[in-house]
Amino acid sequence: MNPISWVQALEGPALVAVICGLMFIEETGVPLPFAPGDLILALGGIAVAGGRVNPVLLVAAVAVSITVGALIGRAAAALLGWERLMRIAEPLRARGPLERAAGMLQRGGWRAVFTARLIPGLRVYTTQVAGVSRMPMRTFVGGLLPANAVYIGAFVGLGAAFGRPILALIHEAEHQLLITILLIAVVVAVFLLTRAPARRTLASLQAAGWTGPLKFSLDSVGVVLILACLGLNFAGHAIAVTFGLPLFLDSIGTVLAGVVAGPWVGGSVGFVSNLVSSNTIDPIAAPYGIVSFAVGFAAGLSRYLNWQKRASGWVALWLVCFAISAIVSTPLNFLSGGGKSGVGLGDSVYAALSNAHLPRTVAAFIGEAAVDLPDKLITVMVALLIAQGLPQRRTTTAPADLDLGEAFTFVIRSDRWVRKLLAGAVCLLFIWLVVPFLLLVGYIVEIARRVRSGARELPPWDHPWRNIKDGFKVLAALVIWTIPSALLSIPAAIVDAAVSEGSRQALGGSVSAAAAIVAAVGSVWGLMVVLLEPAIISQYMDRGFLGALNVAAVIRRVRVNLALSIVVGALVVVLSTIGLIGAAALVIGVLVTFPYASYIGAYLIGRYARLTEPPTLGPEAVDRGSVGQIQGVV
Repeated sequence: MNPISWVQALEGPALVAVICGLMFIEETGVPLPFAPGDLILALGGIAVAGGRVNPVLLVAAVAVSITVGALIGRAAAALLGWERLMRIAEPLRARGPLERAAGMLQRGGWRAVFTARLIPGLRVYTTQVAGVSRMPMRTFVGGLLPANAVYIGAFVGLGAAFGRPILALIHEAEHQLLITILLIAVVVAVFLLTRAPARRTLASLQAAGWTGPLKFSLDSVGVVLILACLGLNFAGHAIAVTFGLPLFLDSIGTVLAGVVAGPWVGGSVGFVSNLVSSNTIDPIAAPYGIVSFAVGFAAGLSRYLNWQKRASGWVALWLVCFAISAIVSTPLNFLSGGGKSGVGLGDSVYAALSNAHLPRTVAAFIGEAAVDLPDKLITVMVALLIAQGLPQRRTTTAPADLDLGEAFTFVIRSDRWVRKLLAGAVCLLFIWLVVPFLLLVGYIVEIARRVRSGARELPPWDHPWRNIKDGFKVLAALVIWTIPSALLSIPAAIVDAAVSEGSRQALGGSVSAAAAIVAAVGSVWGLMVVLLEPAIISQYMDRGFLGALNVAAVIRRVRVNLALSIVVGALVVVLSTIGLIGAAALVIGVLVTFPYASYIGAYLIGRYARLTEPPTLGPEAVDRGSVGQIQGVV
């Protein structure tokens, strides 16, 4: 029995004592790789949910043990000193985390201790750095106690809410250790075999300039090409679904857009295509939008490597698109269909391998790969053949562009960015009170407003009442925009609720079909509102609440540059989705990643508002603001 299973088998005071002992040992600086503190606290939460331990006793005892252990760990580190601590840390590969913790604590104050103690991988190292740096005890304890409260509450609560299925996965993985080792061996072998091509790829990107993939050229693609790519994706997938083909055929336009217009257009076209499909012919297509975005982005990167100009590049792009689709789609298949891909060929392969007692994960991956391998071959060949037939785009001497690298880094380059990020996290934590949510939305609008005016960093949280009013008005405008979608969905809901299957057949299915068509139109309208969000918010910043409801003005802003509107709209949705996932540290991660992603989205909306203002339609140069030299006619 491994240590985790042994801890899980305990209950009552014995379990509390073991958890406190393990947490105390870890806090003093002794590494426990077999029993990390996060998992131990989650196990305690599972025990609380199962009624095996008193929650008050557990939380109080753990708080005392962590606090006492941290104080002892700080004193021990102070006795060791920096040089001796580094000599101990070197063989443990802890020098990097110690140096990062030291960098954070150099800014001083209990806030630095509080923040560092909540960052995964820095909690114990923060204690040690506080000791060797002789940080005052009052300052250290001032950050330690609130951080402990958040840490204990987060992971005990996480264990109580989500621990059981996670633990079940751990137990299942224990019985498949050999398969895991084999997969690791395959990954290592692939890494060794692809090191040289990877180096050449990086050298090619560097020679082309790293800023290339991070910039979206506003004159890179026309309206007709974007609509054609969306149409190719929709038509291909509709054909595959209608005729039951063992293919997806939903990425031809995505790859074409990436090869012709770059990674951001390719990814955005793929993402939007999946949203359209989910609202019409394929209800489960929306979660796979992230797969399409990754495929389009990879196809766009291949443009900088000139893969489309040689046969080996065609093969490389096919294999890359296949690998991305199969690897990313497999976990999504488990979330949406129990491991099935929704295509007959792949599902039959998955069922056969599962019946042969192959691990479900491996069987699902092979089933997905059986479809993706030929599908991506057809996709890449057709897309590249179309690209070869398109006329060469004439380059301008000073193309206008949007620097997306600036968008992803401006938050951490802002003054007191950690404090501003934590303020957003606090608003998200109390979102159920409504007012904090309005405050957060208003602050996001304030970021966009400042960026539109040329600001280069996050604004201070110094206008709460104005932010609340902005948040309320923007949300009200977006709700009004979605009212047609809700109204159009009512007939289908009435038919589904009031008409039996027999009555539907008696009516010839006409009523049900008409209601379904109306509902599909409403769904597409809802999708359009999501993509129009940057234009709606831009109109609000420019003309106020009534301006945000001016349909003609919003459409005119979108038509300034359709490609820019699609890219920014899709990125805002993707960033919001990633922010909600909070992959960094589950619950705590959501509180951090969602505000961070929202701030990036606000930057993009601000730049979008600036680039689509009426002056950009004239021949005069566009002021660069916070991006870079942007000149020319948009």
